[in-house]
Amino acid sequence: MIDYEKIAAAGGIGKGTPLRTKIAQAKAVWQKIDARESRKVRTRSGGQCEVRVGNLRCVKQAWEVHHHMGGFGVRGRGESAKASNKSHCCITCHGLITSRRLEHIQGNHYRVRS
Repeated sequence: MIDYEKIAAAGGIGKGTPLRTKIAQAKAVWQKIDARESRKVRTRSGGQCEVRVGNLRCVKQAWEVHHHMGGFGVRGRGESAKASNKSHCCITCHGLITSRRLEHIQGNHYRVRS
C-alpha cells in the first residue's frame, strides 16, 4: 500500500518548484541586495547630491539613487546593484542624467552632453 503521508512529508512527487516561483525567489534576492547597496550609497553621500561636473559638486539634497548601468534585465542585478555603480542624486541632476543631458564618465563624474 502507498503511504501518501510519507510522500507528502518528503516533498511530494510533483514536477518540482514551478518556474514562476523560482523567478520570484531570485527576484526577491536581487531586490534585497539592491536595497542593501542603495543604503550604502545614501550613507556615503551624507544626504548631498554626489553628481560632479568638472570640479563642481552639486550642493542640493539627494533624494534618488541612480544606477550607472541599466537596461532590460540589468538594473539592480550583479554589477549594477553594487554601491560603486550608483550615485545618490538630487531630483534635478537625476532628471538631467535620465534625459541624457549629463553623460556619465566615471564614478560620480559627469559631463554635459553636447
